[in-house]
Amino acid sequence: LRYAALATKWKEPPKDALDTLVLNVVDLTSLDDVEQIEYMPFDPIEKRTEGTVRDNTTGKTYKTTKGAPNIILNLITLNKELVQEQVNRDMTSFGLRGIRTLAVAKTNDNGEWELLGQLTFLDPPRPDTKQTIEQAFQYGVSVKMITGDHLLIARETARVLGLGDFICSAEGLPLLDPITKAKPKDLCKNYGDQCLAADGFAQVLPKDK
Repeated sequence: LRYAALATKWKEPPKDALDTLVLNVVDLTSLDDVEQIEYMPFDPIEKRTEGTVRDNTTGKTYKTTKGAPNIILNLITLNKELVQEQVNRDMTSFGLRGIRTLAVAKTNDNGEWELLGQLTFLDPPRPDTKQTIEQAFQYGVSVKMITGDHLLIARETARVLGLGDFICSAEGLPLLDPITKAKPKDLCKNYGDQCLAADGFAQVLPKDK
């Protein structure tokens, strides 16, 4: 938790819900002897934050990061397969219950990233969301969920909201041309059945929504 806080601007008001989560429970006085040198804020592509800090009691400088587990895993080099296996096991276990995870890592004395652990948190739908969806169904409106959440989290959310359980990953969905931003041709013909059949899509990047 302390290293997660070091990947925030802990001396300033929280920037988002995850920073609020971390800073509301960490012992901020334990960070008094730590100086932040650089900071990389969260963005929806990187899906992590990073702080470069100096411990003034030891003189050591290192980096800490917090973010989506699959993103943090890409940084890990030590015992990567073993770490990845454990993280995926935890993500599956928590995801099936709708519990989200936030991975935390830091660099060691050799500058190599080491996973420290995962923080868990809940981010349930708004209380009126299920009722709104039910009313839409009553009026014959089909509701699809498009989310950046992990597939397991999305499926549990859909179950809670009564959306159906056929939630697909974003893999294979049509994308705008990266240069012209033009839509692919024959969208209806090539993707219509896929989109009609699915109850929603998970792990969709904001730029693709």
